[in-house]
Amino acid sequence: MEAVRAIHGAVSPVPCIDCPVDSSDHTYTLLVRPLLIEQILHRKSPASVMTKVPGPSKAFPHTLPGQHVYHGVLFFGFSPPETLDAVRDFQVKSDDVFVVTYPKAGTTWMQEIVWLLLHDADFSKAASSPVYMRSPFLEFKDETLKEVGLDIAEAMPSPRVIKTHLPRKLMPGEIFEKKPKVIVLFRNPKDVCCSYYNFYKSSSSFGDFQGDWPQFLEMFMEGQVDHGSWFDFTKSWWPMREASNFRFVFYEAMKENLLDEIKQLAAFLGKTDLSPETLSKVADHCSFESMKANPMTNHEDVYSIDSSVSPLLRKGTVGDWKNYFTVQQSEEFDQRYKQEMCDLLPAIPFQFSLNNDGVHV
Repeated sequence: MEAVRAIHGAVSPVPCIDCPVDSSDHTYTLLVRPLLIEQILHRKSPASVMTKVPGPSKAFPHTLPGQHVYHGVLFFGFSPPETLDAVRDFQVKSDDVFVVTYPKAGTTWMQEIVWLLLHDADFSKAASSPVYMRSPFLEFKDETLKEVGLDIAEAMPSPRVIKTHLPRKLMPGEIFEKKPKVIVLFRNPKDVCCSYYNFYKSSSSFGDFQGDWPQFLEMFMEGQVDHGSWFDFTKSWWPMREASNFRFVFYEAMKENLLDEIKQLAAFLGKTDLSPETLSKVADHCSFESMKANPMTNHEDVYSIDSSVSPLLRKGTVGDWKNYFTVQQSEEFDQRYKQEMCDLLPAIPFQFSLNNDGVHV
């Protein structure tokens, strides 16, 4: 299969009408219309009357264990309807920090960084408990692993670092009333898709996925994967970019200069008392190589992940999509991207490649 990397630079992103695209450095620029204030503010509906609307109409051969559609979003059985109902009533604290990502966008990386910053770089405690127990996955329920996100979060002392993959409409209602800190981490969708494909193959949480790359790519574009559409997720959160309690971070920026991003996160979290030496230690601890070798962050103890197929922390690179997408697939993805995202204002830059020095190219 001819990979895009063979002609990298010859295929430009498909631009939107009146949307600036710098094809020389392969950066997409997306546009997002400003929302009216009543659209930005979260309106909580009682869980009992929440409408569960149909999801994608196209059928695919693979079915998730416990697959169901909740308010138009596809989920696996580890996020059951009753848990998603309870999430909306979750009691938020003003000193909570929510780490919001689409799956495979660098979630574990951000969880570990934020937890260390909030806990004054307590490396000893970080070495004694898995990150998924220190930073619970809010809508996740796995009785076998004894990981029930809501229960862990409710019993946890402040400050809590809470992970979620939910779109904005399914978040706890109080998140827009109590105004906790919210960190939204974005990663370019082509790399997300490739990483998610490998995760689907290695994790029994998604069932025995036997599909190939072309099938998964189509599933991803149609939102027929756990936690639904990347497009819908991204469009739901970007309008919050100017809220003072929100910070948006890009995976690629973390790859370019991790220490600088950590310094900015520390300032956002009010941890200005941490010394430059401490922040450097956090950056070293949270390097990809360190986290991949760290049993508290690599998830190798999780029964559902077969690391021999693909570890949770696989490559941690930017541009791996060029090893998967053919030219035709890339062009088709660009066209879908245009259809889904072109009517949004103002700009979201996504970097699709870096050079060997971590510089945007």
